[in-house]
Amino acid sequence: MLNRDSLFDAMNGISDEYLSSAADLLAYEKEDNLVHLDTNAKKAGARKAGRILLIAAVIACLFTVTAFATGLFSISTRVPEPEETFQIHWDDSETGYLEWHDAKLVLTFPEVTESREIEFRPGWLPFKIPSKLEFSEPWENLSNETWFTRFSSESLCWGDSAKAFQGISQPVLIEVYSMAQFNDSGAMLMLYQTPGEITEEHWDDMNVDVLSFHGALHIDGRYIPHIGQTDPHDIEYDYMLLSNKDAGWVIEVCGQLGMDTIRKVAENLEIQETGNVLTAGDFENKFVFIDGGVG
Repeated sequence: MLNRDSLFDAMNGISDEYLSSAADLLAYEKEDNLVHLDTNAKKAGARKAGRILLIAAVIACLFTVTAFATGLFSISTRVPEPEETFQIHWDDSETGYLEWHDAKLVLTFPEVTESREIEFRPGWLPFKIPSKLEFSEPWENLSNETWFTRFSSESLCWGDSAKAFQGISQPVLIEVYSMAQFNDSGAMLMLYQTPGEITEEHWDDMNVDVLSFHGALHIDGRYIPHIGQTDPHDIEYDYMLLSNKDAGWVIEVCGQLGMDTIRKVAENLEIQETGNVLTAGDFENKFVFIDGGVG
């Protein structure tokens, strides 16, 4: 069995030149007084301690790089070519399907045989849950104890409560997806908004890989019959995707209240399994688009 001592013994046989090169390659910042590797070190003990610390840093970096390189992170992203098409079934079209193209981002997941169906309950929100939220599931007789399969708060931007959310159309949106839906080269797509820098992390307490980014879409002013001339404006959302490969589910949390708010909502979600199991055959389409505010 490979233990800590035997691992360091093995690493001890590696020349200083190779070890230093590996550290440089991984951009490990080393202080001269701690990990200086030439033969003029003042004390052999200090040199050995510095070498061990450098070994530990290199091993840690190598394990991290290897984990992402071998696909252990359960969400993969790519920018497709503008002409690449994604086909979905659509009864109202003449052909029976629609083709999307010019997508801005493709998100894919490991193929799983089964996905465990889940529901969620927000443990924290930046507003009180009203008794009714249109487009949520469920959407009536709501309370802090309600378990959802979809949570949409866009109706808070209408009517009496609209002043509190002036200038936005979706404070918080939470949707649940099954990885099994995206088997056979399926994917989540951002069709319209352009994503900014993408951040990857893992939350041990929820056992999820997390992808976060900002998305933006500029819309030019135009004339719309019965409405008139509209002004140019931007649609901007922040996104967090929570992916659990073991259970085969994905949760999207997005909205227009800023990334700090979206993160706090995501971190405080309560999740439970319904007992149902879903497979690819339960879904008509293997592509979905996830742009907030675009329907």
